[in-house]
Amino acid sequence: MVVIPADELKELGVNIFMAQGASEERARFLVGTLVEANLTGHDSHGVHFYVKYSERIEEGYIKVDEEPVIIKESPSSALIDGGWTFGQVTAMKVAETAVEKAKEHMVAGVGAFNCNHIGRIGYYTEWAAKHDIIATFYVNVGNKIVSAYNGLGRAFGTNPFSVSAPTGSETPFLVDYATSVVAAGKITVARAKKSKIPGHWTRDKYGRVTDDPNAMSEGGWLLPFGDYKGQGLQMASELLGAVLTGSRTGLSGITVPPSPNGIFMLAVNPEGFVGLDEFKRSTTELLSKVKSLPAVAGERVMVPGEPEKESKERRLKEGIAVPESTWGEIKALCSRLGVEVK
Repeated sequence: MVVIPADELKELGVNIFMAQGASEERARFLVGTLVEANLTGHDSHGVHFYVKYSERIEEGYIKVDEEPVIIKESPSSALIDGGWTFGQVTAMKVAETAVEKAKEHMVAGVGAFNCNHIGRIGYYTEWAAKHDIIATFYVNVGNKIVSAYNGLGRAFGTNPFSVSAPTGSETPFLVDYATSVVAAGKITVARAKKSKIPGHWTRDKYGRVTDDPNAMSEGGWLLPFGDYKGQGLQMASELLGAVLTGSRTGLSGITVPPSPNGIFMLAVNPEGFVGLDEFKRSTTELLSKVKSLPAVAGERVMVPGEPEKESKERRLKEGIAVPESTWGEIKALCSRLGVEVK
């Protein structure tokens, strides 16, 4: 592993995407979301995407200067055409629009199509929570890679779900996870580290249990988490992220572009219910009671959002560990683009 300070990774990323035609403002936002994923412990959605996104720019799947546009709107809803720009730009447009509408109308729903990979979805729900809005986010990944419960072969994307809510502290309540056992990026990270994976993550192309991270690229598939319960949430993300927004479903049979996201955010203003101050007070009280519950030996009870906060504090001090193979790919990309690496 190569340990690199977060600021250095950010500056390098900004230079990489500016060299490919992105404005400095857009590059800084995009790179900020990717480095934030590493900082919060979600390496599966971090800087290894410098290379993947660059490939998609070169192939014409990511249009670096396109702007997302609202094509259908009501006082409390909107549908956005992402125009195939960076998915993060479209997702942020969704979050900003949903929060703005919820501030005025108490509840809002906003979706988007023609959207590339948006990265770690907790970034957007947490942003909403820091603006005093409760937010849930449903994402359909149109690249099928996960089986149905008891099914053989690929049926759905990893279809992540997130919910975040404001609290009385600067750390929102935050849930963010794929509806597969793990995010596909964790397989990528394991492959880069040349490490084995747990046997309950994937199956090989014959449906057999495997600990080989390469099995995914050889026709294997991920499993849904929590058996049929995971499949229920997996399909909820498919319905709200794809069907509701007109995006591509996993079973559509379409494979180009390679990894579209259909996204839908529901935003709720506590002022329309018990009130923001009361909601924050009661939420803080509840979280405090949960954290004070007895824990099994050697462990402690935590609440969603805490692991990310602690990881970020630690990695800002110690740096971000990047697999050597991933770092080699980033340096090779920089060499092709004429970007200097310190």
